[in-house]
Amino acid sequence: MKKIITISREYGSGGRQIGLMAAKKLGMEFYDKELIDAAAKEIGFPSELIADREQRLTNSLLYNFAMGTIYGIAYPKEPKISELPLTEQIYLAQKKAIEEAAKRESCVFIGRCADYILRSRPDILRVFIYADRDIRKRRAVQEYGDLDEYIDEFMHQTDKKRRLYYENYTNQKWGNRENYDLMLNSGELGIEKCVELICSAAE
Repeated sequence: MKKIITISREYGSGGRQIGLMAAKKLGMEFYDKELIDAAAKEIGFPSELIADREQRLTNSLLYNFAMGTIYGIAYPKEPKISELPLTEQIYLAQKKAIEEAAKRESCVFIGRCADYILRSRPDILRVFIYADRDIRKRRAVQEYGDLDEYIDEFMHQTDKKRRLYYENYTNQKWGNRENYDLMLNSGELGIEKCVELICSAAE
């Protein structure tokens, strides 16, 4: 039976590692940065440009929200994708990539509003991974190599970008328990236990 798992996560919570481990254990495809390449191919831009643009989404999203362009509010008629701001082109291309992958096979998606995009599917398991700030901070410094003196601000800005991105495109609250089937505290449970719980829920 096909199953789709989406994982949203706080920075430093280990969500990506958990998703990758769960995908391997369940024999499912894993999608994270691969969606950037798929979006780049769809739009016709180099994937490096798309990745760089994603790293600077906060200001773009705030601008788009203020201008009312995300849902076409400012447009008198529905525009062609090529006429939209690059930020929205990226989202629409990734949305298409997510939908097509979900049709093909069982898979795990990391972030990128996949839980919202695929919300109407009966075979979806929506997961949110979180942890206490101090635990996330230690993990980021030890495993990601982030400098300790900058980590507090970096964590804040990264989660802010994820929240803005999610809430701008979904009209839902990032991290709100109503949007997920399973919320796991990786700091208390540990990585392996989170993987075990996700696999059990998926099966």
